[in-house]
Amino acid sequence: MSDADFATAPAEISASGESVTTDHAPGARHAFPIHLEPRAAFDTLRLAMRRANFDEATVARRLGGVSLSGVPRLREGRTTLGGAVEDANAAFIRLFIDGERLPADLVQRLFGDDAYRACRDLALLNPIPDDEAEVVASVLLCPIRGVWLASDRVPLPKEETQVQPQDYVFSAINDLTAHFLDAIPDSPGADVLELCAGTGVAALLAVQRGAASAVAADITPRCVHFARFNVLLNGMDDRVRVVLSDGWSALEGQTFDLIVAHPPYVPALAHKFDFRDGGGDGESVSRAIIAGIPAHLRRGGRAVIRAAFTDRTEATIAERIRGWLGPAADEHDLVQLEAFEYTPLDAYKTVTKGGANFVDLELWLRHFHALGIERFAVCILELRREAFGRQPVTERRVLARLLSPAAADWHFRWARFAASAGSTASARLAGQTPRVTDGSRLAVHLMSDAEGSWRNIGAMVETDWPAHAVVKAPPLLPTLLELCDGTRDLDALLVGLRDAGLVDADVGPTEISNLVEVLAAAGVVELPACPLPPRPERPS
Repeated sequence: MSDADFATAPAEISASGESVTTDHAPGARHAFPIHLEPRAAFDTLRLAMRRANFDEATVARRLGGVSLSGVPRLREGRTTLGGAVEDANAAFIRLFIDGERLPADLVQRLFGDDAYRACRDLALLNPIPDDEAEVVASVLLCPIRGVWLASDRVPLPKEETQVQPQDYVFSAINDLTAHFLDAIPDSPGADVLELCAGTGVAALLAVQRGAASAVAADITPRCVHFARFNVLLNGMDDRVRVVLSDGWSALEGQTFDLIVAHPPYVPALAHKFDFRDGGGDGESVSRAIIAGIPAHLRRGGRAVIRAAFTDRTEATIAERIRGWLGPAADEHDLVQLEAFEYTPLDAYKTVTKGGANFVDLELWLRHFHALGIERFAVCILELRREAFGRQPVTERRVLARLLSPAAADWHFRWARFAASAGSTASARLAGQTPRVTDGSRLAVHLMSDAEGSWRNIGAMVETDWPAHAVVKAPPLLPTLLELCDGTRDLDALLVGLRDAGLVDADVGPTEISNLVEVLAAAGVVELPACPLPPRPERPS
């Protein structure tokens, strides 16, 4: 199916959620597994989940982890909470996370009559066919970061993906979504848009964290229905609006302070899954989103996108993104944080789950070569519409293992400092007193000679905050870092190195300033003019 086939007309979505007709799949009737009525049932269910402590911290603790991202189900080998169901929290877990069937009378007793009836009215629980004595959940329902989210159930690893419908609603309990959410800054008082919304998780979390309003937009009626369900489930229908939109199609004239998206980005020669496939290069959805940002992002606003992009023979990722922004490109600063990169061959193996045959391989590699693709990179991309009256800045970094919006914020600040504080490193660092940062790792490289003696031939320092960086330097590096204690400026550092006999008269302030600036850009040393953000807590 081509990209053109995905142009959608407004769909008719019933209040009960039982069916819908849409041009997204011409002539098709889609039966949704959950209902949007009666509205009072959502209030009853929400109260029941609170009373049962059906929150992420409690559930993760009972299942032996610290979060629900990637949590295994009982059928996937989990050993915790596998015995008899004795409380409402366990019943919620076994029904809505594990997908187990339970006796109806047990669930009714543990949930209470009102909550049990609410689950049945909303079609969250249904009797086993030909066996009214047991019930099973129709969807995955789980607590994530303070909200509850319904989605389609994740197929078991042994199941073929063919069991998933084209408009499958992707679960938010996975590392990919967690990575996306970790990159989104809090936006108190802002108007927020989530494109490719799926469950609507980012829109819900934005409002939970203080946004004035949020819009969740998706191309598939099924995702729109699930997102509306989740808005009602969390009692946020006064601040979160859900719309059916092919990219920007239903958002004409609307502007936002923060735009976020986690679009599909897997290359696909034939479209199969809406949540996954991103056209022949994997960029078709991302490209359309970025092209529409200038018309919808307010002055001073931000856009955060997690997707895969491609460096090509004619242009880098950043150059191509600026081309998509069009005439407004120079109004936007850009930070590109790369999680990992892979080759066209790796992309082929991912798409085909290991590879098909040599003919298929040649077809795909010729396709990538014709597009000029040299490599793919999964990135957190952040654009800020703040470059007015100055040159826009562009930073390309390797993402730190610990992800935080504060990291991207520092990269923007560093780029502006490096661009505006002076024409040379010596001018920019004048009066600065660098200090070694916490967590930097230093390795000294030694080489032996014929007599078995060792001499220092250089050193390498590595840091993982606010980005992952490795700096190779001359033998003076360990002493230089010892001198960078926050009390010495560049002149004092040079004196210290000369006193240690590590530099001669030919080495002056310019050379030391250049090296210190490289260390500062990597986050190895901190400058008062551009302080580093606090390092996030490491996962347990």
